[in-house]
This record gives sequence, C-alpha cells and structure tokens, in this order.
Amino acid sequence: MKKSFRIIAAVLLALIMAVSIFGCTKKKDDDAAKATPRPTPENLISEIRLSGYIYSDRAQNLERYKSAFISDYPGVEINIDLDRVGTELYFDTMDDLMSGDNLDEAGDVIFLDAQRMEKYAQEGKLVDLTHYIGSVLNFDTYKKINPETDLLPAAYEACFYNGSMYMVAIEYNHKFVLLNYSLISDAGYTFPKDDWTWNDLIEMAEAIKSMGVETPIAMDYTDYSIWGAFARSYGQDVYDYIGNSTEEKELNLTHPNVVRGLEDLADLVNPERGLVKCIDSKDIEPDEISKYAFIIADHEDIARWSEKLLDAEDPEAEGEKWIWDYIHFPRWEDENYEENGIYHQAIAANVYGFAVVNHGKTETYNDDFYRTCAYLALYGTVKDAAKGYADEGQSVPANKEANSEKFWREYPKAGKNSSVFSNFAETADFAGSLACFMPTMSAGEINISYAIDGYLSGERTMLESLQKLQETAQASWLTR
Repeated sequence: MKKSFRIIAAVLLALIMAVSIFGCTKKKDDDAAKATPRPTPENLISEIRLSGYIYSDRAQNLERYKSAFISDYPGVEINIDLDRVGTELYFDTMDDLMSGDNLDEAGDVIFLDAQRMEKYAQEGKLVDLTHYIGSVLNFDTYKKINPETDLLPAAYEACFYNGSMYMVAIEYNHKFVLLNYSLISDAGYTFPKDDWTWNDLIEMAEAIKSMGVETPIAMDYTDYSIWGAFARSYGQDVYDYIGNSTEEKELNLTHPNVVRGLEDLADLVNPERGLVKCIDSKDIEPDEISKYAFIIADHEDIARWSEKLLDAEDPEAEGEKWIWDYIHFPRWEDENYEENGIYHQAIAANVYGFAVVNHGKTETYNDDFYRTCAYLALYGTVKDAAKGYADEGQSVPANKEANSEKFWREYPKAGKNSSVFSNFAETADFAGSLACFMPTMSAGEINISYAIDGYLSGERTMLESLQKLQETAQASWLTR
C-alpha cells in the first residue's frame, strides 16, 4: 500500500514539475516575442515627381498608387504629372523628353514599357534598381519585397537589361483577338470556344471573305509578339535567356519547330489568300474596327475604342450596331494531335512598369533621393499598390496576389472578356504562362518580313532566311 502511495506521489510530483517547466518556457517565449517590436518604415524624406498616364479624365490609378506608398512612407512628397493623359500622347512626350541630355522635365519615377526601358537603360538614363531589392519592406506582411517571387514570371523577366533590373513591372498586356461576332454569325459560325485553333480562325475567315469582306483579319505580323508566337507555336524557345543576361546570347531561329511555325505564319498572310491585312492595331481608327472580323489587339486599343465598342451594342446610341467580344489567341495542334492530344499556346506579354530617371549626382539628386525613388518604383510589388494602380480593371496587375483576384476581367463591360485571360482554368491560369520570347530591342532587330517575303516568292527557303537573320543578329549582339 505504502509502495503504491509512493508511486502515485512520484507521478504527481513529475506532472507538477513538467507543468511548471512548460509554463516557465511559454512565459519566456511570450516575453521574447514582446521584446522584439515589429519594424517601422524608414524615415524617407524627399520630394519626387511621378510621371505616368491615366486611362481617362476620371481615372485614379496614379493617385491610388501614390496613396498606398505614402501610407507607409508619409514623409515623401509625390507630385503627379497629369498633363499627359492618354497613352499615345504620354509615350510620345516621354520619348521627346528622354531624347536629350537634360532629363529634368521627364520626372523622377516614370512609367515605361519594356522596350523603352531597354533603350533608356542602354543609354545610361535609368537607375539600376538591383541594389535596392531586399531593402524595402511590405508593411502589410512585414516581409521584404521580392520582385522575383511577387511578380508574374513574364512580367518580372521583362524588367531586366544586361542582367540588371531597371524597371518594376506594374501591369502587363498581351495580344488577343477582338471578334466581330455579327460577321462570324452571318457566315454560319458560333462563338469560338476556348480550345479554338488557328485552323478554326482560318476556316471562319475564308467563309467571311466569301461573303464580300475584303480582309477579314487585321494583324501586324511583323510585331514580335505575333511572329514570336508563331515561332514558338510548336513548343520551341527562340532565345536562350529571357532576362537579358550579360552572358552570351544565342538565337534558336533555325530549329525545325521554329521554322515550321514561321512557315505557317507565311502561309496564313500570303497575299494570294487575301485573308490578312498587315496593319498595327494602333493605326486602326474606331470607325474602322467593325469592317474586320478579327483584329489582333491589346488593352491599349480597347481603351481607345471603348466608346465606339459600347455604343455598337447600345440600342439608344447612334451609329452602327454590331456584336463584338474578345478571345485569347488560338492554339496550335501538334501534327499528331488526334493520337497524343498535344497542343501549344503562345503569346508574348507587353510589360509596363516604373523606372527611375538617372539625373546624375548633385546636392539634390543624392543617395537618399535615389533610394526614395527606388522604393516608390519597387512598391509596385505590393498588392495594395498594384490593385490601386489597376484602378477599376483597365490594366492587368503584374503582382501575383492582385492578379489572382481577377477583378480586372470585367473591363470594359461585364462578361465580355472572361475568356481572354482565363482559359485553362482547371489546370493553370493563362496569365501566369505568358512569356517574353526575347528582349524587345533584340526582337526589333530581326526583319521577319525578309524571311516571309523570301519564302512566299520562292527566292529562299524559310530556313535559309532565318539562318541569315540569326547570324546577322548574333554578330551584332556579340560586338556591342
């Protein structure tokens, strides 16, 4: 009995000691947590100018981006240039301001596309932002901002020139197909499904042409985001490294799959078929859009055409009535598609973001000033700032978290563009799979018309043309 009592007493004593130890340990952990305060924002004090465009006179995209930033860095005074409202006027003006040696009028943090970023970075007119990555905190999550993980891959990869980051992606757009459903319906076809192919588009275009439509398709196939898509149409990369590495760059234009894709493009745009007019969508006026059955367009075009598009379906508005809609690029079926079910989808993203103008080093443009500018540009990787800039959905956020909410799909009219960005919904998001085929400046140096014209005339094979283009471009890049 005494032995049993001693055993019970020993067990109880052990339990009491264990509880005491656990309680002490937990208290120490709590004390340690209380002793480690959360970080506070740096006291950045500067006056900087933010240059960009707004989508309309009522848009608040720049103001909302500014508000998100100064909520964490209230000591910064940000002056927004709203004199340049539309996209076309803004970029034309920025080109003029950035062309000379005096860059004061351009602003301090400026909104650019990837192509201009590369050009200005090459000229030494932008600040290398690489050194500031990892020093900016997101005070919603208390984590360091990391563009590589915070941005969609295609957007992030477009921010580099020669291995350094000169731009922070805030939005991206890509080419899609604006459909004149009235013409498609008149030809006896229903609205294409998400799994439509280029063969489907060609079949409909031929039927519509037989109805008397002069050129059913408007497509600037010399645009690298289009010919690059055809070059990648059977799953082959055309460039060795996306991020503008300082390492040796190599083209892959002579791969059989690339050659085959570009032969498909040449056959499609062959003047003898009369299906395609080579015209930049930016040169198509609002009154002209209804005469095409298919226009390869982007978000900037929709912003310019939105009034005409909405009036086309408004019974109370004046003007021509026709039904329109959007859809993503068609896919390419593998030659053995019936057996293996393999198909390919490719389209390049046009990326926009914030960069910092290099004014040189002076008493005003000192290290503290450039750090503040870099922080403002890098704030595009914060969800609230990215959502604020996207405003009511006029742009597609490059930030992964903001993009995942898909609030931008309803622009400019609810239900009209759900299939543009969201095919493959069960397996992956189309937005995340977008790619930049090669740096835009590099792509611009390749005269793809030389290959297409030579192939169609029979003067050269597609392979011969691409071999020459590849050698010329490669030699130019290596001697820079």
